[in-house]
Amino acid sequence: MSIELSDIKKYLRIQHDFDDDFIKNLVDTSKAFIKEQTGVAHVTGDKVYEQGILFHVAHLYDNRSSVTDKATNEIPYTLDAIIRHIKIRGAYEQG
Repeated sequence: MSIELSDIKKYLRIQHDFDDDFIKNLVDTSKAFIKEQTGVAHVTGDKVYEQGILFHVAHLYDNRSSVTDKATNEIPYTLDAIIRHIKIRGAYEQG
């Protein structure tokens, strides 16, 4: 099952509909980002990839301001670990 908007909103603890289009955009951005980082496209039902999408959407949503007086946040370690896993797993899934 593909990741649903309702699942993302539940993870982000969002109860309104104001940001739905923005969140959908973030999902597309996250899929593209992970694909560019790994060379692997999203396949519906890939739980690891979908968790990566969820982490990346949350990161982008939480850090969406283009101007801030706070330190910018790098990509969380958990997302980086998932990206590295997706990138290398093809070698052992085939074997």
